[in-house]
Amino acid sequence: MSRRVPEAAPLVGLVLAFAFALFGLLFSSNHLGTLLVSALVLYPFVAFGIVRSEDPTGVFVPDYVLAAGFLASAPILLYGIAIGQTLFGALVALVVGVPPALYHARFGESVNPLSPDQTLAVGLLGTAGLLAYAAVSNLLVGAAAAAILGAAAVDYRRQRGGPIERRTRTIALVGCLGGGLVAFAALTVTGRPTEGLAAGGVLVVIGTFVAFGAGTA
Repeated sequence: MSRRVPEAAPLVGLVLAFAFALFGLLFSSNHLGTLLVSALVLYPFVAFGIVRSEDPTGVFVPDYVLAAGFLASAPILLYGIAIGQTLFGALVALVVGVPPALYHARFGESVNPLSPDQTLAVGLLGTAGLLAYAAVSNLLVGAAAAAILGAAAVDYRRQRGGPIERRTRTIALVGCLGGGLVAFAALTVTGRPTEGLAAGGVLVVIGTFVAFGAGTA
């Protein structure tokens, strides 16, 4: 009887992602876009291998995964800054770096000097900073990056700090959803509906991730 080897799925994804990245880097000038699509090709295969594996840490060692995510995402961010596409570089870096960080949060020992609550606060401040910068730059890209960072900060807090208390979760959820509606209404009234939609959308995404903990604690 043949045995399923779910850990082989990432190898397939790696081959496909590498082939696309190599082609894009050679024949396209949009290197950040190429890297973004390559990551989106690779990670579903990796996720399949992790979910279907009885012990994913035996193959995907958390510390190595975290290091690989950092070593891949940091140069992408710096490259985006260097070519004047800071927000797009941040978006691609987050797409590349967030999944390894959250995998490590689930399966690895913490190497973060900050507490889970402090990390959440820093993540939400970064989210606000990205959204503010996006308002004067590339709103759609910045809002997407801010949503990823905010949702990742909430998920990290839940993984490292345990379930968020029901009262705190309710306040945060009401604040995010209510704040999203207020932001959209206020900016629409001032003639900036697109900015309002972006800000409201980011808050709704973060609120949704907060709500994911409703079944715990």
